[in-house]
Amino acid sequence: MRNALTVGAVGAGAVISARALLRPRTGVSADSRLLDWEAVRRTAHERGGSAPPVSARTARDVAADCDRIAAELAPLMAEVCEHPLEHFPRFAVLDRSGFVDVNIEIARRLLVPVEEMRAALPDSRAAALGRGVMNRYVGVLFGIMSQRVLGQYDPVLSLAPLNGSETPALYLVEPNIESFARVAGAPAEPLRRWLILHELTHAWQFGEHPWLRDHLVGMMEAMIRSSLAHAVGDGTHKAPNARELIQRLPDAVRTQLRGIAKLQAVMSVLEGYANFVMHRVGRKHLEHFDELEAAFARRRAQRTILERAVLAITGINMKMRQYEVGERFCEGVADAGGVELLNRVWENAEMMPTPAELRAPGTWVARARR
Repeated sequence: MRNALTVGAVGAGAVISARALLRPRTGVSADSRLLDWEAVRRTAHERGGSAPPVSARTARDVAADCDRIAAELAPLMAEVCEHPLEHFPRFAVLDRSGFVDVNIEIARRLLVPVEEMRAALPDSRAAALGRGVMNRYVGVLFGIMSQRVLGQYDPVLSLAPLNGSETPALYLVEPNIESFARVAGAPAEPLRRWLILHELTHAWQFGEHPWLRDHLVGMMEAMIRSSLAHAVGDGTHKAPNARELIQRLPDAVRTQLRGIAKLQAVMSVLEGYANFVMHRVGRKHLEHFDELEAAFARRRAQRTILERAVLAITGINMKMRQYEVGERFCEGVADAGGVELLNRVWENAEMMPTPAELRAPGTWVARARR
């Protein structure tokens, strides 16, 4: 699951939205949208590089092969997950432009609360200037990630589905897989199996535990709405002036940081557990496992200066550390009580570790055993 990309866009959007209130001007009919998504799309497609598009036939054939591999791997997950994954979405194979388009749609939905609050306030000079900067910034972010991401699970983490047709989806970004296999000298078939197993684990997490999606959506919605409400609302429905906004921003930031910490804890469990499954199941059943693991380590160390800067600014570096923190938590709990105890994290929202418990698994173990 690679939702750090869209969460990065949401965080940046909330900041620009607050800044846009500093110099309000009335009577302006300019577009009050936070972002021009078509401008974002154009920038992202340009920044995505020169990889050739994937033909419909190739996408269809590779996706069918991925579905076959997924059907082989899903029963093996029961070695850790206990309850096998019986139903999972079919795979879709994307090129880089397709990846951008999918993630723009996710980001648009995540930013609905920001857009709603922004539309209720006067336009401003800062908003007009900020919109152009944000269009470029988010477009570059999406473009860079379209060159890096290999696979993605989308559990439809939107704040409010627009209609009843949305379903979870499993994606592989074919040009990036081919490039990684070529540069790293890694065999393509075991690489696909590696990625499929990781994304299937996310499908198991959400598919077998319906409360999880609602919990995450609720946390994100509360974080965004609450932080913005602290910044721009005083119960009178009047737009704040610059002084009022500045006075409210510290409380808004504290509110958002508390929400981020709770969200990061859940995301750490999601990503760490997927790695835990990868190491316990993949090491036994995937060929070239050690070779692939070494290739991924080299890839992480070979980011460009621009990539490192973007990852740091957006907080995606924090997202990547979730894999390590979450996996250490999973290993610590499993060492203390086996996978049966570890899998209690999936019972309900109350059993998810707090940020403090995530760093000290023994405290969660003690709570779970009471």
